[in-house]
Amino acid sequence: MAVALHDVVGLQHAAMAIYNAWCDRVPILLLGSTGPIDATKRRPWIDWIHTANVQGQQVRDYVKWDDQPGSLAATAESIVRAMRLMTTEPQAPVYICTDTEHLEEPAEPASKAFELDLDRFPAPGTTLPDPADLDRVARWLVEAERPVVVADLVGRSQAAFETLVELAELLALPVIDPEGEYWKNALNFPTRHPLNLSGDQQRLVRDADVVLGLECRDLFGILSQVDADVSATYSLTPADAKVAHVSLSHLITRSWTADFSRLQPVDVHLAAELKATLTQLLERVRERLAAGEGDAAARERRRAELIAASAALRAEWDRQAAVADGGITQAYLAHVLGGALEGHDPVLANGHLGNWALRLWDLDRTDQYLGGQGGGGLGYGLGASVGAALAHRGGDRVVVDLQSDGDALFTPEALWTAADQEVPLLIVMDNNRAYFNSVKHAKRIAGRRGRPIENTEVGTTIGPPFVDFAGLARSFGVEAAGPVTDPADLAEAVRSAVEFVAETGRPYLLDVVTERPPWPSDT
Repeated sequence: MAVALHDVVGLQHAAMAIYNAWCDRVPILLLGSTGPIDATKRRPWIDWIHTANVQGQQVRDYVKWDDQPGSLAATAESIVRAMRLMTTEPQAPVYICTDTEHLEEPAEPASKAFELDLDRFPAPGTTLPDPADLDRVARWLVEAERPVVVADLVGRSQAAFETLVELAELLALPVIDPEGEYWKNALNFPTRHPLNLSGDQQRLVRDADVVLGLECRDLFGILSQVDADVSATYSLTPADAKVAHVSLSHLITRSWTADFSRLQPVDVHLAAELKATLTQLLERVRERLAAGEGDAAARERRRAELIAASAALRAEWDRQAAVADGGITQAYLAHVLGGALEGHDPVLANGHLGNWALRLWDLDRTDQYLGGQGGGGLGYGLGASVGAALAHRGGDRVVVDLQSDGDALFTPEALWTAADQEVPLLIVMDNNRAYFNSVKHAKRIAGRRGRPIENTEVGTTIGPPFVDFAGLARSFGVEAAGPVTDPADLAEAVRSAVEFVAETGRPYLLDVVTERPPWPSDT
């Protein structure tokens, strides 16, 4: 992916999106310009306020590399280097800033610099795991009584995804695809697979004798429990459990922000790429099983127990989600929308309704869920979803944006782009009429300090006056309906919205007013 950014102001405007991409480990070639660097050639005012020295300093702490080549001829090699760096694991954005004077000069003198044989500049080869460490991990998994796998960025590769499924089925391994409020950035295991125990994370971790983490950006956080009352985090992993982690994140650590998260004690750190590591690990495990290692009977007992636990978990989720008692909950919206999307092979480009879409929908390929914003930045959803829908324009899939209301208010102009480009995008507003993350935090503080709960919505709610998202969408040329407030009206409204996008290939916004998820002090 490549993006053109308009000098200083374009880079400043894109800074949050670049940080999201950095945290999300997304390879993007960012191309900008500045200058003229030669001050004698600048026009009054505009060229001066749009020139920086050095412009990449604006984003240097959250790109993998940046450069400001000194000539047009040097730009070619800079781009090739950037491409190699951004596509090498761990992947991340790169930024190249050119001098406007170079872009406007005749190309002929520098043309030979662009006559590069790109096949001679391949990205570095795959980083492979240490054989001895890999063998140790294979032995631990085969001999384990209560193993658990935690998968975070496996979903960046369909091949790695499929290999993990093979490994889990072979050894009866429960897989945790961590549920996240905002930061879940890949689909790492089939959502309805009987070995997917993502909703039973804490019980499995507390009881584990072997933990295998797969490119987890915050392994300590996943294996811990937060006590919000005292702002503390406690590890749940038993002291005698063996922990192995496959990760290259240490190669892309910066100092400016702490996106590297807290250190998790591990017994083996496999500094290698996931796809290659899982492939070799599966081979080692098969060899050990063929040699008769491990307790086969115990493994089958564990399989039966895990399948039963997974089935019970999903049955309870299905039961909860099917109930419409009062307003429209996130769970009920996910239930109704999932039914309407059956047969359309949806692409969930943004949002997950408090994890309910991922709990209820049957997603078994990595391209069915594209993740979240990575860095927690507002304004991500609409733009990212339009981008995903552009990739599917002319196809037969429906791209879905489960769009929170507060996030949408940061980038509403993306609605015009969706209409102008005629993309197959279904935008379903998860409209709780609040910046609910702030509401939750305010409630926690108010409860701790004995402050009035009614004050927690000061400055955190969106209305009255309430935003007419359907009217806003229509003003940009997007077909729209809503707000839907009655559960009895939801099924028909959702069905019509899905049919419109599927039949016309054009965008549609359905504004659904949802109940805010219960806060512990409310129950």
